[in-house]
Amino acid sequence: MRIAERLRAPDGCPWDREQTHASLRPHLLEEAYEALAALDSGDPARLRDELGDLLLQIALHAEIARQEGTFDANEVARRLNEKLIRRHPHVFAGTQISSGGELLAQWERIKREEQADGAKSLLGGVPRDLPALFAAERMLERAARVKIEPPRLDLPLDIDDQDFLGELLFDIVAAARDAGFDAETALREANDRFSAHVGRVEARAIKDGRALESYAPDEMRRVWEETSELGGSAPQPPGA
Repeated sequence: MRIAERLRAPDGCPWDREQTHASLRPHLLEEAYEALAALDSGDPARLRDELGDLLLQIALHAEIARQEGTFDANEVARRLNEKLIRRHPHVFAGTQISSGGELLAQWERIKREEQADGAKSLLGGVPRDLPALFAAERMLERAARVKIEPPRLDLPLDIDDQDFLGELLFDIVAAARDAGFDAETALREANDRFSAHVGRVEARAIKDGRALESYAPDEMRRVWEETSELGGSAPQPPGA
């Protein structure tokens, strides 16, 4: 953090001094992806170095904020510590957890309680700038924590091999291209429809005066169907 302060000092590096939160945005994204590539490589030394590059981006953002008088690195660390303690009552407050599902449900409940009024959405924390496939995975993961399992397309597929899955996804992208569609846009729009449906489920839970976590799986399936704009079923492929 001291080096970031030195780089942005009046007699520091001209490039670092002229950076803003906005101008550093692509660098933060690039360094995050490079860290992921290093993680996938299995090379500890490469991962170490890429995590350092990612940490530099965090240090620069914190230093810019300090100079603007909004927050500093110490506040970043303090807020993180508070959040981790608050979200782990089973570790720091003696709360009893009986299953992994209960743990994930507790995590989501606490996260929503932390959000401002009007923004307490199950999917509100999924960044819209995520690639559509990654966003879909995160959204489905969060939904599953409160027993939301949307119906699937009725396709005769039994996916039990990652290589096959990769080829299937590749073929879907190729088919979309051949048909003149952009696969990323199509999935992003599907994500938006899913998010809107989850929002209707949340509105129903508020109307019922219940927390999402309180619904049993069969109750949640019924609520999902009743709040669907598609009559409770997943869209079917042409000719189905």
